[in-house]
Amino acid sequence: MRAVKAGYSFNLFPEESLSHINLEPTGGKVCVEGVTYPLYRGTTYAESEKVDRLLDAYGEMPIRDYKVKNREQER
Repeated sequence: MRAVKAGYSFNLFPEESLSHINLEPTGGKVCVEGVTYPLYRGTTYAESEKVDRLLDAYGEMPIRDYKVKNREQER
C-alpha cells in the first residue's frame, strides 16, 4: 500500500492501482492504524488530477488527522 495525496487529503492505494500515475515523495508521513507510510503526490498537475479521481472513487482522509510530526516540528 502507498499513501498518496491531492490537496489536503490522502488515501492508501495498492501499487497496481497507481501504476499509471507518476508519483514523487512529499517528505511527509502519515500513520494509519499504527502503520507509518511515506506520503506521495503526483509529479505534475495532470498527475495530481489522476490522484484526485482515485480519491473521489475510493474516499479520502484529511492529512492533518494522520500526519506524523518529525522531531524538529515538535520542538
